[in-house]
Amino acid sequence: MNFLERLYGIFFQPVETIKEIVREKPIWQAVVVIIVTGLLTVTSNYRFTMVGTDFFTSSSGMPDVGRLRALFVPMAVFGSIFIAPLTYFVYAAVYHFLAEILEGKMYAKVEDNVSFDQSEENNAEIEQKASGEKEEVVIGTAKGLYSAIGFAKLPMILMVVVNLFVRLLNSRAGLILTYLFLAIFTVWVIVLEIIAIKENYKMSTGNAVLVYFLPYIVLIVLFIIMIIFAGATFISIFSEVLKNVPMQ
Repeated sequence: MNFLERLYGIFFQPVETIKEIVREKPIWQAVVVIIVTGLLTVTSNYRFTMVGTDFFTSSSGMPDVGRLRALFVPMAVFGSIFIAPLTYFVYAAVYHFLAEILEGKMYAKVEDNVSFDQSEENNAEIEQKASGEKEEVVIGTAKGLYSAIGFAKLPMILMVVVNLFVRLLNSRAGLILTYLFLAIFTVWVIVLEIIAIKENYKMSTGNAVLVYFLPYIVLIVLFIIMIIFAGATFISIFSEVLKNVPMQ
């Protein structure tokens, strides 16, 4: 597939396209998708790009919201170009580690007298290592995963159409419509990323779902533990303070 075929396939043939992406690993095309999708989504959002007559002014005693909003645009552009690709690199590294722990297939055993294309793992990477009577063929790679989850971000580009349409609505209706479609496209992207994990490591759907959500589960558990610890510490300190208060 070429680049345009992959873009088309993500929308209309996602499973077959992701299988091809994890095999070919077009990582720089994935970086382009991540950057362009982020840029177009941010710059089409009128809440951060509109300019009024009082955009750079602030009322007495109030923060200069106009200036903060003006700073957001270059910050968002910088984030789309540099931060987003690096963030996906971290995602791929974490998911690759978790997939290996959950016994995702990193290698396949291929008989010497069977051609690689004829084996059931015909989507694996061509890189091979001799291993006795069989060959170890690399299947699940972080590079393949990065490429796939990068392309999986593509449905978010449809937010551009939504952002342009909500300009015709009042602020309340526009906000509701924006969050509605944002939720829909987010779920779409999550499904594609789970497919990417499943196809890259030849995992079951359940394990792929677990790999995807496990980092978020761990973060939530850690947050709850921190809240409990902070609450217990505060109660302990508050109790000590009350003990030292003289009673009348």
